[in-house]
Amino acid sequence: MSTVHATARIVGRSSVVVILLALVLSGCSGAGATNGNASATAQLGNSADAAATQAPTPAPTAEPTGCPANSGTVPDGAVTAEIADIDGDGENDTEWYSEATVPFEYGITTASGATITLADGLAGPNSHSGWTAQLHNGVVVTVLDDGRGADLYAFVECAFVTPIGVDARPYAFDMQNLRGYGTGVGCLEVEGGLELNGLQVTENRDGSYALMATGITVSDDGLTAMNGYTAVAAALAADDRRVVEARTSSCADTPVVSTSGR
Repeated sequence: MSTVHATARIVGRSSVVVILLALVLSGCSGAGATNGNASATAQLGNSADAAATQAPTPAPTAEPTGCPANSGTVPDGAVTAEIADIDGDGENDTEWYSEATVPFEYGITTASGATITLADGLAGPNSHSGWTAQLHNGVVVTVLDDGRGADLYAFVECAFVTPIGVDARPYAFDMQNLRGYGTGVGCLEVEGGLELNGLQVTENRDGSYALMATGITVSDDGLTAMNGYTAVAAALAADDRRVVEARTSSCADTPVVSTSGR
């Protein structure tokens, strides 16, 4: 991932985990006057003047309806979790992961009755997991991982969209440093909400660990994803919670659903 250096705080799994980095990014006589004739007319109850002073009737506001209901259902045996509203109707929704099919499926079932599915194309032999969260700019993202890498999606207008990176390929995360640029995925707490981050933790010669978090911006239409600044923590202990969580895929307190790994 290309990076631009800056500073920030990192959020980990199941609670908003904040990394404080070493390099800290935080009388009406004029307008109301009338001549004598006009004043007299108003006192006589001129209907036009009376109408002009009435407050306009507000236009009716359409109630949010969420995604249109469809015939899709949550597969039997799927692992499910309740998540915050992602389709704008104000009701919490449900995410799920199913290994009843090959490839595995991740899906969202909204309170409005829509089920939208996403095929998990990752090939890792162990447990697969996924989560969906709304970022600070209103974009809803989904991340699926198999412990070796992770794929990024956006949820736009009740459909999953694959963001494309600057290399003209679907945006993906490295995990375990298998490709040399990442060990996990997390979220950063910024003004207005959460920001998606790619995480990389590496061991220093003295046994401590360095942690980098690269901010990622996903476009409103979900079609592109681009790296931004990078925040750095230079010397952390091996058992530091930030180091541990930088080897996972999560977003603050957003629930994560996983397959059994069979």
